[in-house]
Amino acid sequence: MRTLYAVLFKQYMKITRNATKFTCWMMILLCISASQVLASNSDLQSKYVTIPVHYLTDRQMIGDTYGPRRRYAENCQHRMYYGTAFVTVPNSEHRAQSALPTSLGWQLTDHKPPRISPKEKIISEPDSISFAELSEQSEGPKSTRIFLGQLEKALDSDNPQLAIFVHGAADGFEDCLQDAAILAYSLKKPMVLYSWPSDPRWRGYFIDGSNSEYSQEHFNMFCRELLVLKERHPFKAIFVAHSMGNRLVVRALPILSGTHISSSCELISPDIDTDTFRHYVMNAKGSSDAKIRLYVSNRDKMLPLSQLLAGGYYRLGEPAEVSHLTERQLKMARYTYFERIDFTTMDTGFYGHKLPSELIGGMVNDDVPPAGFKLVAQNSVKANRFARFANRAEKFKTTAAGLQPEFCKCVVRNDVKHDLK
Repeated sequence: MRTLYAVLFKQYMKITRNATKFTCWMMILLCISASQVLASNSDLQSKYVTIPVHYLTDRQMIGDTYGPRRRYAENCQHRMYYGTAFVTVPNSEHRAQSALPTSLGWQLTDHKPPRISPKEKIISEPDSISFAELSEQSEGPKSTRIFLGQLEKALDSDNPQLAIFVHGAADGFEDCLQDAAILAYSLKKPMVLYSWPSDPRWRGYFIDGSNSEYSQEHFNMFCRELLVLKERHPFKAIFVAHSMGNRLVVRALPILSGTHISSSCELISPDIDTDTFRHYVMNAKGSSDAKIRLYVSNRDKMLPLSQLLAGGYYRLGEPAEVSHLTERQLKMARYTYFERIDFTTMDTGFYGHKLPSELIGGMVNDDVPPAGFKLVAQNSVKANRFARFANRAEKFKTTAAGLQPEFCKCVVRNDVKHDLK
């Protein structure tokens, strides 16, 4: 009997050991599978993405950032600060690392955006060297050559495109970097920020207007440098300007016209006199195949204020002022494609005047708004009460009717019927 019990005990222990081994192997396999799943989904859990933004600015350097005043208070030497900022923005579309353009240096991260974005600055020439001496150098200043070389490396070999963002008034440098990075996130293209001296305090609005004029020749110089880069490495530029930044881009149209360097000009809520815009467009020489898109919002309360400060003359970015801006006139100016888009539905906040990055990305990349929205023809538009108050001195029409449907479009939600008036 004892022998029988011994045999049964041995069989039981053998079965137990085999079961234990089987359980252990199953646990190991489950751990490996779980780790692979976590690894594949880890980038989906990242809340932020860090995007390199190339920048050039004629602001005054203050520590690790740049302030609201000019680099040169007097005797301007026409020198810019160059560099690359690594800007962290929300990963709003929950993109995986594999879906990011890693060739541009984009990286997922879980770290919140710092107050001041880290930067790699290009060492500028000392001020003891005059602008005239630098101009005599056949290849231009060394800092400019390094910066243009960085832009050339960032260009895609298959579809070389470069986005250039010019910010508006009352924008601090770090806020401008955030806007540029969010815009790059939607465009999925290398981004250059041109930053001019702008005071984030609204009381400096008139100073900003003066500084945008001061910075104009610097922006023109940059446009000429882009033309030189285009000869060495053909590419297309996408100019995106917001608010007062449109003044610099519009004034540069005579330089850019006929060069075929630009694939599109995205003009968002332009804070520029409508007729002044027409003057620059009509005087541009040479034909252009660039698409010009004008984005307006009837929720915008800042442009009516600008209109009031400008004597009551309409700003280009106000929706109701389209009677003197027609597609026919722009085609006469050799611009073959012009579109006006009312994005009131997508504008947010009490003041409006937002930068609709997702909309710009959709229109530039696919000629359609982002998911959930569509473009419909707009037949008429009525100025908001702020605009009606601002134009009381000149008594302009507060309603624009009979708009050209192929020229004037409006962004609406997909569930809205096409019955706009």
